[in-house]
Amino acid sequence: PSRSHHNEVAFNHMHHIGQGVLSDMGGVYTLGISPGTTVHDNYIHHVHAYDYGGWGLYTDEGSTGIRMYNNLVYSVKTGGFHQHYGRENVIENNIFVNSLKDQVQRTRDEQHLSFWFRKNIIYWDNDGTLLGNNWKGGVRGEKDGKPTQHYELGPNLYWHASGKQDIFPGKKTLAQWQAETGQDAGSLVADPLFENPAAGDFRLKPGSPAARVGFKPFDAYGATGPRDPGQLPERAVRPVPTMYGMK
Repeated sequence: PSRSHHNEVAFNHMHHIGQGVLSDMGGVYTLGISPGTTVHDNYIHHVHAYDYGGWGLYTDEGSTGIRMYNNLVYSVKTGGFHQHYGRENVIENNIFVNSLKDQVQRTRDEQHLSFWFRKNIIYWDNDGTLLGNNWKGGVRGEKDGKPTQHYELGPNLYWHASGKQDIFPGKKTLAQWQAETGQDAGSLVADPLFENPAAGDFRLKPGSPAARVGFKPFDAYGATGPRDPGQLPERAVRPVPTMYGMK
């Protein structure tokens, strides 16, 4: 039981966290049951752990009833999103770009629906994998009267900059993954057509296929960061102190 509920974490610019010194962290970290809580319109980048746990959005132990949407996460170490364990969280309409290890992680298989992951854009140009750690319990259906699907993916837009198609667990294509698990109905493997991903500009060009998975563009840059009451958001933020001589 928890008295935490209906909290809002929004319009924050979070960056250069961990700096290769700390472990087990995220740009936004949640813990426990918190119905009605929302995490949205945050701009998160450069989360790098010493060992494990440089995530962007991190629903940790027992996180339940939380909705995360309209967040831009890029250049993290371990995953744009990770759920350790929890129940019925909604992760939708986010942009996840260039995690070094895995783009999305899930740790514990539970005998209930852990989360919905839908209408997201996932893009990477490195040697990292799409789905890391534990993706058991994803097959649609029932066994002994209990649902065998413990999470729900799709529709989402996936793209590796090389254009390769065998990006799902076991080096499967989207069609093979869909046939085997029933997951990712309506998902696409296609270039989202970012304006300039090499320069960190993840706005969408006209004609982006993201609309076909239900993704709705949001302003991840101008809407975040410190501001004065009654004034427009400031694009320039004070520099974050760099610790231990790391950048």
